[in-house]
Amino acid sequence: MKFLDRDKIAEFLPYQKLIDALRRGFQEGGTVPLRHSHEVETDGGTKNSLLLMPCWQRGGLLGIKLVMVCPDNHEKNLESVSSTYVLMDALTGERLALLDGDELTVRRTACASALASSYLSDPASGSMLMMGTGKLAPHLIRAHCKVRNLENIYIWGRRNEKAKELAETLNDELGANVSAVGHPEKYANMCDIISCATLTEKPILKGVWLNKSKKQHIDLVGGYTPYMREADNDVIKTVKLFVDAREGAFAEAGDIIKPIEQGIITRDDIAGDLYDMVAGEFKPVDPQMSTLFKSVGTALEDLIAAKLAFEQFNSN
Repeated sequence: MKFLDRDKIAEFLPYQKLIDALRRGFQEGGTVPLRHSHEVETDGGTKNSLLLMPCWQRGGLLGIKLVMVCPDNHEKNLESVSSTYVLMDALTGERLALLDGDELTVRRTACASALASSYLSDPASGSMLMMGTGKLAPHLIRAHCKVRNLENIYIWGRRNEKAKELAETLNDELGANVSAVGHPEKYANMCDIISCATLTEKPILKGVWLNKSKKQHIDLVGGYTPYMREADNDVIKTVKLFVDAREGAFAEAGDIIKPIEQGIITRDDIAGDLYDMVAGEFKPVDPQMSTLFKSVGTALEDLIAAKLAFEQFNSN
């Protein structure tokens, strides 16, 4: 059985190659049960969470991601989320590889958003606002740069020093002007693409900030429970809505579930998902209308990424 650590995953999953693999993988499809979640009690009373994300393709590969969410880990200077991915042969059950799940996750998540942007955002998009400065933020920026020629990138975070640090790093790396900003409303109005990757339960993106005279694309990535919101109802009701996978979005995405419960939208307002986008002949209903892509993550993305990394590893 092979072991692919974080460095190997980064080496074997370059953004453009993974975006292309996701496009092919969603065309092929797979069996994706809903994410399993279990509470794990601790001696201190904190409830950790164990998430299990399986996926398989008939006659191909089977994979499962095991994720532990431990809220108190910051007290031990450890990441609060850690994950491992197990890749197997779906026919024989042979264990093929053990992969670092954290690097796998940030890369597949960012590239799924970039894949959606390649269908939904204005091809002439040249500016982006990144709301959030966590682990996903640099990957989202890099991945979006692979599908659109972004010249100006603005980063906002609750801790401005983190935004400045990230902007300095990416400004040296990317062929774009990257800067930290303190007031997101100005840049939410002017930017072509707005990406959010936070763990907030209260919306940080307001509909009144958006520019109704131009086409904008909004990428919501951070929320993964029914209680988490990154965009308010004024955003949701003024854009054409898309998700990564309908079943997961209706079960887990607060930015979709809450507006449905409140009567702002209905399930029928979801115009499509990644399966629809890659199927061919896909066109947003109104090419001038702003779009929103809500990602909660699907185990198919994990399997596609793990398969690509395993194939790259074996070919080297």
